[in-house]
Amino acid sequence: MNTEEIYSYILTAFEGKSFENLILNKRNTEYKDSFENEYREKIINAMNTDEYTKVMNKLAKSFMTNLAKGAQTNRFTQKDCNEILDIYHKLIEDVSNFNMNYEKIALEHFVRVRNFINDFTTKSDDDKEKLSYSPEFILKVLNVNLENIEGKVLDIGCGKKGELVNFLRQKGIQAYGVDMNCEDSDILEQEDWLQKEYPKDTYSLITSNLSFTKYFNQANLEEQNDEECIEYAQTYMNILNSLKVGGKWHYVPSVTFIEELLPEDKYEVVNSFVNDNVMRTEVRKLK
Repeated sequence: MNTEEIYSYILTAFEGKSFENLILNKRNTEYKDSFENEYREKIINAMNTDEYTKVMNKLAKSFMTNLAKGAQTNRFTQKDCNEILDIYHKLIEDVSNFNMNYEKIALEHFVRVRNFINDFTTKSDDDKEKLSYSPEFILKVLNVNLENIEGKVLDIGCGKKGELVNFLRQKGIQAYGVDMNCEDSDILEQEDWLQKEYPKDTYSLITSNLSFTKYFNQANLEEQNDEECIEYAQTYMNILNSLKVGGKWHYVPSVTFIEELLPEDKYEVVNSFVNDNVMRTEVRKLK
């Protein structure tokens, strides 16, 4: 079996649920009789193949993608990634132990997942501060020249404290921010960027560093996230429509799969590399 086949068996057996009791049947909340008979042995056999590590990495990536949607300002450390991998390794080990019944496997996995989520989403301010970037560094990464900024600015994914927004305000720039984890104020809006209303022809500059487009990319890569990917695409266009003519949206990382579809007579797209692995984009509204 290859990676995709093994991954499919696991998702089918566990109903693809990363945060809930994975062996529950979503339709009737009863444990699936087919779990042991049809899938359990196949999952166990997969542990002895070269594809096992790939499957574990894919499960961990899927978990992080889903968790990141609800914790948009938190960034995963290597320690976080290792802990997530351990959770899934332990789950498969439990599945291979026929002395453990379905209820015990599900309950123990549920507890491990919930404990991790609670720890991750309640990191101390000191921990989050260590993972944040200075406003000057963000502007450099986004290739934004401070001297060229004029008009109204929006920072999407501004973070809890809105550091870039406050930095620009201190420079006399009319800046605003939106983030699920910030506190509402005159300049910061606590809102899901997919739910926010973006007024047309409003902003001269929009910035988003490792936020909106990062999760747009992840949603696009996740095979089971078609509806969310469409929602991201619609929001992406709403954001572009909120630019004034001549206004720019600077973001990291690039989302080339949608940038290629933008009409050239309406938008100018410029890509450049931040480093060997990360590309940034500047989209200018032409009309």
